[in-house]
Amino acid sequence: MSIKRIRSYVVFGIALLLSSSLCVSNGWTETDWDILSFVSEKGGDSPIILMNTQGATLERLETHPGVPSQFTWSPNGRSIVYDSWQGGNFDIYVMDVEANTHRQLTFDGNRDQSPAWAPNGKWIAFVSDRAGGRTIYRMDVNGENVKQLTNKKDCRGPAWSPDSQWIAFSSEHSLFLMDADGRRLRELTWAKRFSECSWSPDGKQIAFTSSPPNGGSEIFSIDVNGKNRRQLTWSDQPAVIWGPVWSPSGKWIAYIVGQIPIGGGPVDQIMTNGAISVVNTVNGAGGKPIEATRGLPKQSLQWVPKQLLSVSPSAEKQTTLWGKLKQAADASK
Repeated sequence: MSIKRIRSYVVFGIALLLSSSLCVSNGWTETDWDILSFVSEKGGDSPIILMNTQGATLERLETHPGVPSQFTWSPNGRSIVYDSWQGGNFDIYVMDVEANTHRQLTFDGNRDQSPAWAPNGKWIAFVSDRAGGRTIYRMDVNGENVKQLTNKKDCRGPAWSPDSQWIAFSSEHSLFLMDADGRRLRELTWAKRFSECSWSPDGKQIAFTSSPPNGGSEIFSIDVNGKNRRQLTWSDQPAVIWGPVWSPSGKWIAYIVGQIPIGGGPVDQIMTNGAISVVNTVNGAGGKPIEATRGLPKQSLQWVPKQLLSVSPSAEKQTTLWGKLKQAADASK
């Protein structure tokens, strides 16, 4: 994939926004040119898909080896860290997006999963069973200086605060916070049916999934001081919701949702017809599926970093402005 092509698409998107007052899609109003990325069930050799919020596929990224379970972008948007199953084991890899090269970071023979790149660019947090249970570790971005951060078992979904000073994660149906060295651990709130969590760009709130009284799962947010817990999504029928992620603008949370059939069923089966939705973080507006994603998302969902999408007219004059991504944009009109 060419980073220049993605930026060219953003230039084209800005032009569209300037030519019309607002873009309206799926029942919510889009005033920020944001792009989603997610692991696809049907991606083949290119399992990470980049798509705009109107459902137009912009690019497909190859990962090697295998299909990732979880991934996150580097702060500058030029690399992706992901986990992948190969040779009977999960390990963590880094992909250079522009060069399409891949480098393995973990080799310990255990299940190393759920990598999360710190916003300061220095560390990668991940979950491993190398100590006999799912605990959280931190390593340098080259795979060195591995440090165990938690003694709790069954830890899931480490997420860095925007200042890289704190990590949020779940364990034993609760949401916890700890500092980057694994100290100052404190329980933030209970979070039944918890999967991943996501920090707001200003670092003041955390979004997470939990089970409401009517069953299924919904998205909630809470202040980092443990106050002001509120429900953001209200499904018409019980649903499984996975992986809420806060947009770079702070106005939206994207998530994967699958409806629970009458009589229930395994999560994997429910998610085979799942789709990506986007909800407004202020008033809960939106929440309607992006139909082009129906049956595609597997687990991991991320917004493309704004650093990758930042453009300036003077810089872009030296690039090819249209190309493949313009064709995708034209096809979506």
